[in-house]
Amino acid sequence: MFYHPPTIMRSGNLIFSAFFLCYVLIMCCSCNQGKDSNPVNSIFSSDYVDVESFKEAIQKDLPPCNTDDSTFNRQLMKDNNGLLNTAYAYKLNEYKPIWMDASGLKPSVTLLISQLKTLQEDGLDTGKYGIAGLEAGLQQFQDQKEHPFDSLVAFDKDLTNSWLLATKDLLLGSIDIKKGDSLWFARNDSSFYGAALLITSLKADNTLPSLDTFRPDSKIYDQMKKALINWQDLKNDSDYVNAKQHIATLKNDSVLMQVLNKELQGVAVSEDDTVKTLKRWISTYQYYHQLKNTGTLDSNTIASLQQMPDDYIRHLRLNMDRIRALPRNLKGEQVWVTIPLMEVDYIKDDAVQFHSRVVVGKVSRQTPTIWANMTNIVFNPPWGVPPTILKNDVGPGVGKSGGAYLAKKGLRAFDSKGKDVTSNVNISNYKRYTYRQPPGADNSLGEVKFNLPNAWDIYLHDTPHRENFGNRYRALSSGCVRVQNPKQLAEIILNNEKFTADKIDTIISTRKTKTERLGRRLPVYIIYATVAEDSVGNQLRYLNDVYKRDESMRKFY
Repeated sequence: MFYHPPTIMRSGNLIFSAFFLCYVLIMCCSCNQGKDSNPVNSIFSSDYVDVESFKEAIQKDLPPCNTDDSTFNRQLMKDNNGLLNTAYAYKLNEYKPIWMDASGLKPSVTLLISQLKTLQEDGLDTGKYGIAGLEAGLQQFQDQKEHPFDSLVAFDKDLTNSWLLATKDLLLGSIDIKKGDSLWFARNDSSFYGAALLITSLKADNTLPSLDTFRPDSKIYDQMKKALINWQDLKNDSDYVNAKQHIATLKNDSVLMQVLNKELQGVAVSEDDTVKTLKRWISTYQYYHQLKNTGTLDSNTIASLQQMPDDYIRHLRLNMDRIRALPRNLKGEQVWVTIPLMEVDYIKDDAVQFHSRVVVGKVSRQTPTIWANMTNIVFNPPWGVPPTILKNDVGPGVGKSGGAYLAKKGLRAFDSKGKDVTSNVNISNYKRYTYRQPPGADNSLGEVKFNLPNAWDIYLHDTPHRENFGNRYRALSSGCVRVQNPKQLAEIILNNEKFTADKIDTIISTRKTKTERLGRRLPVYIIYATVAEDSVGNQLRYLNDVYKRDESMRKFY
């Protein structure tokens, strides 16, 4: 057997193979004294593959590669089948074989296939990269000494294409998240230079670049990989799977404990001797699955326990692609809001320096996924009514109560010249004006605002409605993120003797607006992910799909 690439072989290749065999027979019948009588050596010009013939064949088999086009790099990023990136790799390599030299296949071929196999631990669909076909091809080349020329070309191209497809998926994600989540606006600011890195590395010392070059540099991503491997192992644990299938009718506490122990590997369970062991384990399980802490096998807990390893594997694959859709380097100083968890962390020096509950957008006014740099912190911020609230709240309020609605909300109306026209507002003219709340305790933004300029006018802020932070369910805002302890967050971020807790209180007491610029880059990630780190950053929590975005994403997984 000869190597057949994962794709369907073209009829032209079959014709060429027949021609090749005829050529060999003719050459065998010839008697050219003083010349090499081995037809295989003749056609390969004493090399494993004739380089000039390879150059001609590979260029015919790939799309044109116009590197002078100003949009070329964007084309590489959008190259879904990897053929343009493959063409670019061969152009950088002067269209010579990438995986073969005069002695045969390079050792890096075996490493490439091994690399691709590990990608199941990254939640990627490894079937996409034609691993089975590459392994079969490698075996054929190892078993046989002679190979049709077209098979050599196809095998070299498929190796290149598979590696570039895989590394691009690893860097940028295997799907466009926006296909299933219309409110995903976070961007991965990475550029994909897989072809250049591949050729440079192979030319330098014939080594294959590490896949870690493309993986997200993120603690939570590493935890997801570890969890995915654990669920893949549990999938093959027959005793565990059998117990899971009968979890609703289990009468044996020891079997339930075994299930909980396997699902909570590495989790520290409370050692409070005043609480029964099983109740402590159930409470811990409920925390890690964002369930109400009852310590009992209530209906929600049983429903959660009935989820099988494949459900978790699918869940993790989806969320790993979400992380890949963000900038690759997710370490360093940052603010991280997990929307379904409804909590915020300020991270510096690889440690959580501040943790707090937040209120996020209600289902009808969902908080989008974005990231942007925080530019300043405002004490005693005024509030300008955004268009959505003008349409959905102010308009109906004025229509129902007239000027009394504005007075109740502490709003003032201004015309285009900045004149206060609050007394003139009615249902017929309210759209002509802008509306602001002056600074104060009842201001909708509270006493502190964290600005992060973005197209969706989303930011973090204080709130006069602090009673909502005691609720388990906190999807209650109009889209922005309300922080439970904003003054403490401001103090930690500013880290300046001018902004100690006491001095911040003094500034606020003046009711005068004060803006303090950060003077450094501080990314704020507001992310819809249904997996999150626990409060100490050691284990994963599985979260409720508060906006049902997982439901629309699952069709891709």
